[in-house]
Amino acid sequence: MQEKLLLKAFEKAKSEVNSDKIFTRARHLSEKIYEINQFTYGERSLTEKYKVIYSDPKSDINLRKEVLDALSKYLDYDNYYEFTKNHEEASSEKNAFAFLKKHRVIILVVLLLISSMLIYNYTTRQRWMVWQNDHYVEVDFDVKKYNVNQLKIYKEERILYFKKIEPTCDYSFFNENGSVLIWYGKNKDKELEYFTALGLHPETSKTLKPITQYMINKYITCP
Repeated sequence: MQEKLLLKAFEKAKSEVNSDKIFTRARHLSEKIYEINQFTYGERSLTEKYKVIYSDPKSDINLRKEVLDALSKYLDYDNYYEFTKNHEEASSEKNAFAFLKKHRVIILVVLLLISSMLIYNYTTRQRWMVWQNDHYVEVDFDVKKYNVNQLKIYKEERILYFKKIEPTCDYSFFNENGSVLIWYGKNKDKELEYFTALGLHPETSKTLKPITQYMINKYITCP
């Protein structure tokens, strides 16, 4: 980070002295260091440090703290710590962006796989339902709230079409082709109950029977 600080300082000095000469810029920086921190650091030393960095950007120049703080203030930072903090954050963002750009295809594939897995798990997860009064409702698998025998594997057609009803004799019990529309069965109290679809009785789990004209005449109440 010291190397970056010195390079930026020389870059600013170039615009202020309007010169490409390294030594001229180094003299200007030396004066600024003394002006800012009352610390003497010669233009020759600054020139040598700059040339070391220019020839090998990975070189370690080890500037003194007074010089680092003065150059940071020259670049409008409070001190060297603020300079490093600002540039480390910028460097991290730059590296992150570079990583995303370099590996964008892999990242996109991974995101698509994760999204596909989440969608698959959601659509294929086991769902449950319980009988409530006269119809089924979807619920979470909660053995504290529901008896295990109450919980049934979710079936959409049960939710939509399987209802308990109380028909009268003017109810439509058959389709025009004679097929049955109502099924019946006895509950735990041996009472007849009627449903809108074929299936098992929600309480007894016994198979419901199709309605007949005999059952209608005998058990269905007319208004």
